[in-house]
Amino acid sequence: MSTPDPNIRMSDAEREAVIGRLHAATQEGRLGLDEFAERSRQVYEARTFAEVQRLLADLPDDPGALAIVNAPKDAAAPQLRLTPAHSHAKRQGPWTVPQRIFVAPRHGSVRLDCREARFAGREIEVEMNLVHSSLVIILPRGASAVDDGVELHGGRVNNGCHDEGGPKIRLSGRTRYGSATVRYERRFLWWRW
Repeated sequence: MSTPDPNIRMSDAEREAVIGRLHAATQEGRLGLDEFAERSRQVYEARTFAEVQRLLADLPDDPGALAIVNAPKDAAAPQLRLTPAHSHAKRQGPWTVPQRIFVAPRHGSVRLDCREARFAGREIEVEMNLVHSSLVIILPRGASAVDDGVELHGGRVNNGCHDEGGPKIRLSGRTRYGSATVRYERRFLWWRW
């Protein structure tokens, strides 16, 4: 949708186009149902474009686009280290996925839910050392994963993410009697997990 003069009054067709963007954002998980209902109400009450611009300010212009932070090439790559022992570690919601992640749980689990996350770059390196542990990575549609750098010692890697065009996760390291799973969001009716 092009950006019109904010002082121009909106037509019904333009209101429906804005509602369509809000609906697409809700389907992608960017907005909750309550937020969608509230913003939709405000769109129908708006008279000019200026009144609806703030309702779209935190959404991407292109529905379905993944949020990738454009970090400078020479900047030091941010890192995340997760090493729970006999416990669990989880990242979910709107968080920033750094360019390097080191995962080494001992008799525990790590879950990285990237559906609402922003990616610090187009390639993310995940080095793992799983010992009787599990790693689950949930990616948004459009992202992909490569797992050809993993040593298996009585463990397994399940990679179901092969879409192209978005960020790419590169798995490396080893698993000893552990499991690594990379998947997309599962849906059933209105449940998502």
